[in-house]
Amino acid sequence: MSIEGKNRRFMNIAKRIAQESGGPDYKHGAVLVRGGQVVNYSHNCLRPVNWANRFRNHQCGHATQHAELGAILGISRKKTTGSTIYVARIGSDGHFRLSKPCPMCLQIMEHVGIKRVVYTVNDEHVAEIKLTQGIDEEHFNYMPALRSAKRKEKRNE
Repeated sequence: MSIEGKNRRFMNIAKRIAQESGGPDYKHGAVLVRGGQVVNYSHNCLRPVNWANRFRNHQCGHATQHAELGAILGISRKKTTGSTIYVARIGSDGHFRLSKPCPMCLQIMEHVGIKRVVYTVNDEHVAEIKLTQGIDEEHFNYMPALRSAKRKEKRNE
């Protein structure tokens, strides 16, 4: 889907938050929203998050604080349940890049009751995952979102 309306509004906030990240390559920002209001936000950092290791594939190393995790840390489940999280990644050129949440983050967001994840695909498109339908292997594959965006770009040319 294209970035417009409230998606544009919250993605622009996530983009500003991502710019605060100290990461040289991967600058992610996340905005937790409930009832149209921003509940919390965060960017990625290299700080270890030990409690998240139970959701992590241990062959990938230790869990670090991804933007999504930072946005939900310390937030009451009353606020996370039924909420939407907007996740943006920006490249060194300042443009949106694919920011599909990793399997660890998806599992944690489902665990705390987040119902919808909206993430950047590129400067023109976002994609969404509805966590109320459960997580399956399709959610761990990054290619369908990219292919879908490219098909839409070709149709618009």
